[in-house]
Amino acid sequence: MTGVFGKKVAIGQENGPEVDVVVYGDEHYARYETPDGYSVIYDPDAGLFCYAVLRKGRFVSSGVPMTKSPPPQAQKHAEESPEVRQAKVAERLAAREGRP
Repeated sequence: MTGVFGKKVAIGQENGPEVDVVVYGDEHYARYETPDGYSVIYDPDAGLFCYAVLRKGRFVSSGVPMTKSPPPQAQKHAEESPEVRQAKVAERLAAREGRP
């Protein structure tokens, strides 16, 4: 298992230009931030990385692309709850192993 903690990478978007994000995580779970520290997630409906907001410990898209100013509810260095992270890791491991 290899971790990436604080490495800036350029990532493409379906409906926008390549953007620089800072990655924290490994092959099972990773979170992304803007270079100035705001949490972002890929919004498949928009085809863009958007600022993340926390709802019940889980990141959801604010709908505001990271190429714009952050919305008021966006937080720097926000993280999903440990329970949400553990559930996402379990889902990914099950999918790799072909389990429902």
